[in-house]
This record gives sequence, C-alpha cells and structure tokens, in this order.
Amino acid sequence: MIYLKDFKQGKLLYEALDSDVRLGILDELLKGGELNLAYFAKKFNVSNGAITAHVKKLHAAGLIKITTASGVRGTQKICNLSTDKIIIDFMSQPQTEGRVESAHIDIGHYVDYDVKPTCGMATRERVIGNFDDPACFSYPERVGAGILWLGSGFVEYLVPNYLTDASELLELQFSMELASEAPGYSAYYPSDIYFSVNGHDLGFYTSVGEFNDRSGTCNPPWWYGNLGQYGKKILVVVNKEGSFIGGFKTSDTKLSDLGVDAGKQIRFRISVPKDAQHCGGVTLFGKGFGDFDEGIVCNQVCK
Repeated sequence: MIYLKDFKQGKLLYEALDSDVRLGILDELLKGGELNLAYFAKKFNVSNGAITAHVKKLHAAGLIKITTASGVRGTQKICNLSTDKIIIDFMSQPQTEGRVESAHIDIGHYVDYDVKPTCGMATRERVIGNFDDPACFSYPERVGAGILWLGSGFVEYLVPNYLTDASELLELQFSMELASEAPGYSAYYPSDIYFSVNGHDLGFYTSVGEFNDRSGTCNPPWWYGNLGQYGKKILVVVNKEGSFIGGFKTSDTKLSDLGVDAGKQIRFRISVPKDAQHCGGVTLFGKGFGDFDEGIVCNQVCK
C-alpha cells in the first residue's frame, strides 16, 4: 500500500501514472502477475530502451518491483506489482494541527528485548557478535546498530516525553522502515508485526516479505548481498479516534488509554509473537541501512 498523508508527497506517483503506456503496464501486471520487459516492448510496440524508462518511473514511484532471472538468452528483468492500494488522506492534515515535537531514536537504543533466532544486528562498520546469537543484543556495541533482525520476540524503546503540565497531547506518530526476517531472504515471507505503547495494543502490520531485489540506498558497501536490503516505511498513529497503521484503523486503543501525561514514560514496543498468524520475524532498518537513513521517529502533536 502507498499511503500519502499530504497530496504534495505524490509527485513521483502522479508522474508515473501520467502515461497510457505505464497505465497499460500496470494493467498487464494486474492480469498476468510477473512479466518481463520484452513482453511489454512487444505488447506496446515500443523499443526496449523506452520500456526501460517507463519501468524505471513506475519503480521509483513504488508501484512495481523489479527482479532478475535467468532466461534462454541470458539475464532478464521481471516486473510485478509492489502495492495493492493507493491512499491520499486529505483529511489527515486537520488532525495533526498543533505544535509538533520530534524524537529520533536509534534502533540500537532499546531498553528491553526478548529475541529468538534468526537474529542479529550490525553497525555501519561490522556485524555485532555472531549471527543467530541473542546474546549480541546485550553487547554495548548495540547502541550503534543500524540494522537489527529477529525471528520472533520484541524490542522496546523508551521515547522522550515532551509534554508539560500546560500542554495537551493530540496525536502520537511513529514511523520506521521495516521488513520481514526470512532465513536468507524471500520477497514473499509474510509477517504480522505488532506495535504497542505502555502495554496497550495498537494493532499489527503484515509485511509481505524481505526485500533483496536491489541494494538499499544507504547500505554500506560491505553489507551481505544475500540478506535483506531495505524495507517499507510504516506510519503508526494514535489519536482520540483510535490507532491507525498506514491510514487504516487497527485498534480501538485511543490516546486516553495510554496514560501518557507530563513526566510519564512512553514505552514503544515492536514485536512478532510466536503465535502470530504469520510469524515471519522483523528486520528494522536504521541509520546507515535501508532507504531512509534514520531510526524510529516519534512525533508528538500537542497544543
């Protein structure tokens, strides 16, 4: 799903959709699943170079995924759809009017954890400890981690509380880049990733898989090509109406349920329960990895 909270964020999307050929490519993928570039060139009677340019625009807008596969005449590029919905939430802006205080939390700065393999973590320079050893999550080096992954369990963060006795919290927002955690990697490896604040469930997001069709734009050169490379940016919102993930209501938990007042703790947990319907782990991307070069961002909208 592509979720735009501000219509001005959709420039690449609008450009990608402003073409009969590109709309035709999306329609063919909707009907055919996976198709290669040669098919599109023949279908729309255009050159391979022109089709490549069209496909690049669709990929940049997040509408399709591109992978490579061996063919009769060498390597070929395969396309398939990467989203099933596009939402432009024009009504989100009035909900977030007010003073916004932002906290940027590095992913290694968790205050509690319980992880099960497959698991691990790495800084921009090297892997911390050994793969699939939960003990590495206790190492001091973990505060510099730019990526971490776990097969099941949780990591929990203490979020700075900027509220004062004279302010009122209108909305809590958490954004982060994440994917599933497949042994090795797999574009289809669904995982139900849950979120909570102060022990109150906010719902879950189902990640479709762990992405490896290209390198993350921020990854260090040494990062292993057979591991996850980037994730999807997820937005979790709690306000007086309830809890929302990607613009969809996922829980009746409201701000008033969280016990967030001036001077009180805000504990944010990301988890994959062992008994989840899709227990496919989670990979969390932070500074120096993935596509966004940032950890968890918490916005507190106050008045």
